[in-house]
Amino acid sequence: MIHAKSAPLVEAAPSPVPVLEQASATGCAAPPKGQRFFHLDALRAALMFWGILVHASTVVKSGVFLGIATVSGLVRMEAFFVISGFLAYMLLKKYGAKVTVRKRLLAIGLPLLAALILLNPVTNYLIYCFHNPPISFAGFLKGEGIAGAKGPINWHLHLWFLIALLIYSMLAPLIERAVDFAVKLVGRGEEPVRSSSGVFLGIGAGMAIACIGSRIVFELIKPGLPGEMHYVVRSIGNSLPFYALGMLLFASPPLRGVFSKLHLIQTILSCALLAGINRAGGEDPGRMVEVLVLAVQTYVAVCLSSLLFWVAGKWVRAENPVARSLSEAAYSVYLFHFVVLYVSAFVFRPWIPDGFALLTVISAATFVFTFCLHRFVIRRVPVLELIFNGKPARRAK
Repeated sequence: MIHAKSAPLVEAAPSPVPVLEQASATGCAAPPKGQRFFHLDALRAALMFWGILVHASTVVKSGVFLGIATVSGLVRMEAFFVISGFLAYMLLKKYGAKVTVRKRLLAIGLPLLAALILLNPVTNYLIYCFHNPPISFAGFLKGEGIAGAKGPINWHLHLWFLIALLIYSMLAPLIERAVDFAVKLVGRGEEPVRSSSGVFLGIGAGMAIACIGSRIVFELIKPGLPGEMHYVVRSIGNSLPFYALGMLLFASPPLRGVFSKLHLIQTILSCALLAGINRAGGEDPGRMVEVLVLAVQTYVAVCLSSLLFWVAGKWVRAENPVARSLSEAAYSVYLFHFVVLYVSAFVFRPWIPDGFALLTVISAATFVFTFCLHRFVIRRVPVLELIFNGKPARRAK
C-alpha cells in the first residue's frame, strides 16, 4: 500500500556548506556579478534551529511543541532540500563535478560517520533511560530492554538527512545534466514569467507526480529491505524531487522568480484542502485516498517552502555578523542538539514539572550550549572542525 508522507519527529539537518558560495560565470545560470543569497543561508539556519523545538517535543507531551512539530512535518525538510539542491548546482558550476563530489563527500560523510559512532548511541541511551526504567549503558548496547521501549529510539535518529545528502551528492552531476537539458529544451530566457500563478501551480503538480512516482518505487522495493531501513529509504525517495527542484530554481532565473513570490491564495487553499482530505479520510483511508493525500501534502510543501523563501527574501537583504555567526554554527548545532536536549531534560526535570515550561527551558539551554560549543570549541580546534563540520584545516596565508 502507498502511504502518505508522515510527519516524523526525528528529522532535519542543514546543508553542511554555507549557501553563500557563489557560482562562477561559467556554465548555466550563473548569478549576476555580485549577487549573493544571504536570505537562503539565513533561512537554512532558521530551519535548523526550528529543529530543536521539533525534537524537544519527543521529551514530554506539550500541545504547543507538538503543533510546532506537526507544522515542521509539512515543510521544514522539503525547504531544506530545496536549498541544498540550489547550493549543489552552484557548487557544480563553480568547481565542476569531480571536485564538487569530493568536497561534498568529505563535508557530509565524515560528520555523518562521527555522529553515528560517537553521538547516536549515547543519545539513544539517554532517550531510553528518560522514557523507560534505566539500565546500564553496556546492557543497552547489548540490546537489553529495547524491544517495546518507549521513546524515539532508532539507529539513525536525525542523521537520515545526511545519508540522503550523501546519496544526492553522488547523483548531483546526473541531475545537473538533466536540469541543463530541460532548461535548454524549453528555453531559459531572462524575461519574467507572465502567468506566475499558473506556472507555480504547474511546479506543484509536477512535484506531486514525482513524489507519487518515488513512493511507488519504494513500495515495489520495500519487501526486499530490512525493516530498519524503511523510513530512511522512503524519505530519501520522497525528498529527491525537492533537491532536484532546488537545482532547477538556480538554473532557471524565471522559475526562481516565480518560486520566490508570495502565492498566498494557493498556500491557503492547499492547506485547507489537506485538512479536508485528512478529515474525510478517517482512520483507515483507502489506497486512492492515500495517494491523493501524498499529492496534496507535496503541493502544501511546495507552497509553504515558497512562502519561506519569500519571507526570507523580505527580511534578509544583506549579510550581517550575527546572521553569519548563527549560520556558521548551524551544522554543529544540528549534530549535537539531540543529545544535549536529553541531557538538559535530565538536569531540569526535577525542578520544572510543567511540560511546556520544561521544553522551553531545555530548548533554550540546548541552543545556547550547542552554539557556544561550536563558537568556542569546534571552530577553534581543527581536528574537531574536520570531524564534525567536514572542514579541512585552513591553510595559512
